[in-house]
Amino acid sequence: MRPLLTFLATLLVVLALLGQGPPTEGHVGRYAQYAVATDHPDASRAGASVLEAGGTAADAAAAAMLALGVASPGSSGFFGGGFALYYSAKDDELTFIDFRERAPLAATPDLFVDKPPVGEGPLSMASQRGGLASGVPGEPAGIAALVERFGRLTLEEVAAPAIALARKGVRVSANTARLGAAFGAQMREDEILRGWLDRTKGLKEGALLRQPRLAATLEAFARGGADVIYRGALTDEIVEANRRAGGIFTREDLERYAVVFRKPLVGRHFGHVFVTAPPPSAGGYTLLQSLAILERVDPKLELGRFERLHAMAESWKGPYLDRQRYFGDPDHVELPIEAMMDPARIAARARLIDRDRVTPVERFDFPLEPAEGAAVQPEGGGTSHLCVVDAEGNVAAVTTTVNLPFGARYTAAGAVMNDEMDDFARAVGEVNAFRLVGGERNLPGPGKRPVSTMTPTIVFRDGKPVLCVGASGGSRIVTATQQVAMGVLFDGLDVGWAVKRARIHHQASPDVLGVESFSPLPPEAVEYLEALGHRTETLLHSANVQAIEIRHGARPRLVAASDPRKGGAPAGK
Repeated sequence: MRPLLTFLATLLVVLALLGQGPPTEGHVGRYAQYAVATDHPDASRAGASVLEAGGTAADAAAAAMLALGVASPGSSGFFGGGFALYYSAKDDELTFIDFRERAPLAATPDLFVDKPPVGEGPLSMASQRGGLASGVPGEPAGIAALVERFGRLTLEEVAAPAIALARKGVRVSANTARLGAAFGAQMREDEILRGWLDRTKGLKEGALLRQPRLAATLEAFARGGADVIYRGALTDEIVEANRRAGGIFTREDLERYAVVFRKPLVGRHFGHVFVTAPPPSAGGYTLLQSLAILERVDPKLELGRFERLHAMAESWKGPYLDRQRYFGDPDHVELPIEAMMDPARIAARARLIDRDRVTPVERFDFPLEPAEGAAVQPEGGGTSHLCVVDAEGNVAAVTTTVNLPFGARYTAAGAVMNDEMDDFARAVGEVNAFRLVGGERNLPGPGKRPVSTMTPTIVFRDGKPVLCVGASGGSRIVTATQQVAMGVLFDGLDVGWAVKRARIHHQASPDVLGVESFSPLPPEAVEYLEALGHRTETLLHSANVQAIEIRHGARPRLVAASDPRKGGAPAGK
């Protein structure tokens, strides 16, 4: 009887996926029961179909992750990794799952020193392209852990929408087409990726992309679970693909991979409780410290829009300097989070913010004593963000990534392999693809997880979740997440407008204020900031934010927004 029930439930999921119409007009949707916000409409529909079939927010998040790897392979994928923050309404508990990629056991601090580029074209450093660039993938283990601990459906039921998309095909989005145009020459060196290009006229927008090899891999995972990837039928194939591309994977690397359940960071600011990502993410720390600084600068939220932009830009300088100096894998180095968040240190940084002029970056650097913590021994890493809220009040905020576009630009078992090793420091003081300065604590090492900026966040007011938010976009993730959250929570903006409106970015190094052109600031705002002393540069866009506002006692209960910068759309009921 059980196999028949499983088949019927799976069929229901697939039919729901294939039969739904457009999830919403534009990038905003309003729903009474449940909502899913991702950066691709097909992935949002996949998550919504699983909720319609009786799944939880965890099931839907897993389904959406798998579908994103099919529909948006330039940004995320099955052989990437990430973080998941989950709120169980029944238990009133929060869980953080770290399924970040890990460095191979043969990795050393000098792994990328004097390594030549891998071929020609953009992003071709050895940490960005080819086998050495890949960390041991964590997404299969993360999905399995999420479904096993918080799900109601089986992996077969959860994976069915993604498998259907891979078999029947997905239309190439504008974002995937743009990335394909930029990296097509590199992709042709991989047999699977070359087939994608040939069958879609170079990943032309609107072309139908079928991925039968990936479908077979997802089917094996759905039947056999994470063991198929880490200690089963596909393990040797993954190792061999990595080594053909110049990597150093061994079977032991995969066999020893495991997710880590960590305690999320929590901050209470402006009458709200922000629950966010702990290390190895530096994003959650940056978010909470910036809010703490702003609470001292503007406790009653009285600053005007232009003044707040200036204050926010200044508040980010110190946390980004801390990232360079202190952050690494918490299983390998001691992280002085409490000392970094000391109220006196935060107050000192707040006092440096001058409403009339820019303060030099170096003045925000408050080294701790001792500057370097002791090492500890471990026991025995293109990005997408999604938000899900189900009818029972469970909330999932998940950020998953293969790092740069199409990861390391090779595949294993039909799936794009990540290039997460670029999130390590290639050398102390050297910058990565996002211009983040590498620190000694973030050098590669056996089994280490690289520092991240991914910032999946759930915000509470009066003990209830009111906002699920997060972003993709490398170093710009946390600054975009914060601006959207503040717009919704403090400025009373509709979540759709908060996601769409213009943003800025500052990461201390380089000492320049990024101003995006996708949704530009008014010219007078830029003039105001430049008059204060900010050196500005134009960004195409800041990051891609997905968010769901939870409106207790109001109708509609849920307002979901997917960032138009990437062409996303939410789905729900």
